[in-house]
Amino acid sequence: MFVFELPEVGEGVIEGELVKWLVSVGDTVQEDQPICELMTDKATIEISSPKNGVVHKLHCGIGDIIEVHTPLIEIDTDGSAPAPVVKKEEKSPAPPPKKEEPQTSTSVPSQPAPQPVPVNTPNSGKVLASPAVRAMANKEGVNLSNIHGTGKGGRITRSDVASARTSTPSPTPIRPPAIQSAPLQGQDEEVKIIGLRRKIAEKMVESVQRAPHFTYVDEVDATELVALRKSLKSLAQDKGVKLTYLPFIMKALAITFSDFPTINANMNEEAFSLILRSSVNIGIATDTPQGLFVPVVKDVQSKTILELAHEINDITTRTRENRVQIHELQGGTFTITSVGNIGGRFATPIINHPEVAILGVNQIHDRPMVINGEIVARKMMYLSPSFDHRVIDGAVAARFVSALKLILEHPQRLLLELR
Repeated sequence: MFVFELPEVGEGVIEGELVKWLVSVGDTVQEDQPICELMTDKATIEISSPKNGVVHKLHCGIGDIIEVHTPLIEIDTDGSAPAPVVKKEEKSPAPPPKKEEPQTSTSVPSQPAPQPVPVNTPNSGKVLASPAVRAMANKEGVNLSNIHGTGKGGRITRSDVASARTSTPSPTPIRPPAIQSAPLQGQDEEVKIIGLRRKIAEKMVESVQRAPHFTYVDEVDATELVALRKSLKSLAQDKGVKLTYLPFIMKALAITFSDFPTINANMNEEAFSLILRSSVNIGIATDTPQGLFVPVVKDVQSKTILELAHEINDITTRTRENRVQIHELQGGTFTITSVGNIGGRFATPIINHPEVAILGVNQIHDRPMVINGEIVARKMMYLSPSFDHRVIDGAVAARFVSALKLILEHPQRLLLELR
């Protein structure tokens, strides 16, 4: 019996959270076949089997925090088929025929006895599929090892799973006898907090406990910014780039940081020092089906608005599709969180520790304003940044927002700083 221990999955990684088993006791596994998904520092990693054999025992449960070199799974490598536990359950109930006859009057035994679903022989080589596709296949009861992937390098896509599901006849479900019981609608449900949700929770608690937050709110007249983006939108589309407001805001931030370097910084908790960063690496809080990720666009100060727009589209798309690399989630010096496309006037965002500030960008909406003594409709937007009060005072925050506001209200100033 081979006991497989959790290997070292990355430099400095000493533990991870088990978020999903991809095999069960009794399953046949091949070398390099993914057996489970492990989450470390917001990255989900597939752990593969080092040997061929039959799964004999799973040592850990979903949600367990597993340290490196801890027993993970036992594999029977002598070629024997399914785990003995399954066979005992099939052989042990050998009731005499006398007790079977009375039960034939009920509805359940009249159906053929449920037969175990056979374990399909996997294709040679590693099955290439993202965790999201594996979750879809598991939900639909589709065996990925029997699917020929049409994606890049033979990777299995969602459409491949959908095609396999429609082409494979669904087995007739074996229903238990009807039992009169109370409806479930009014019952409480306990949901275990695991995976990315747990990582987010730990990160938020750490940030709030370490950094005394304060939020400063100001409004921006974004009328000229809206007009500028509208005039450039078609030109960007001709180059295959979707132009949003984020590239303009990021360039405005990069310019403003030159006068407020303590805001583009990271805290060194051990030395209790502030590291002023020479590069502007801005994280974009991205809502995904798996939870909140913050991919980082690096060296904003040296890129054009068009280059930033292209990179934002690329990295956020890959993040939502669970294709982002772990190094693309690291190294941030400042974060933007935008909920303007969802709604709401302003929020109080939590700092992405060890950064010392975060900018909340909110909805642009029409509002009557008094300009030169006249009431006119303007495109107004609230900015709601939060700051770490240990290193940033309220006056500094107010001056920083005022400087940023000046550029956003007169975006032609960006032309003076283009590189």
